[in-house]
This record gives sequence, C-alpha cells and structure tokens, in this order.
Amino acid sequence: MEYQYVVQVKTIVGEMIEETFETHREALCYATNYGIVKASKVFKSGEVVHEFNY
Repeated sequence: MEYQYVVQVKTIVGEMIEETFETHREALCYATNYGIVKASKVFKSGEVVHEFNY
C-alpha cells in the first residue's frame, strides 16, 4: 500500500504552501528546507507524522 504525504509549510515570508509527495524522503526534504521554511508539518493518512519549527 502506497501512501501520499502532504506537507504544509509556512515560509519565512509568511506564505502558506501545501504540497503532496509520493515518498517519505521527498516530504522530509521539502519540510526541512530551512532556507525558505519557518515551520512545517508532514501528514500521512490525515495524521501528523512530523512537525518542524525553525
């Protein structure tokens, strides 16, 4: 069974972005891009699996 990962990101300029990824690795790479990300959450099947704040 393949899951989709949804990443919600708040950028350092205050913009809210939501992206969908096929793999856990891609989702984590996007969520932890601290050059543009202020805070992020990674969801799998509607549940938060990771939360990051910088």
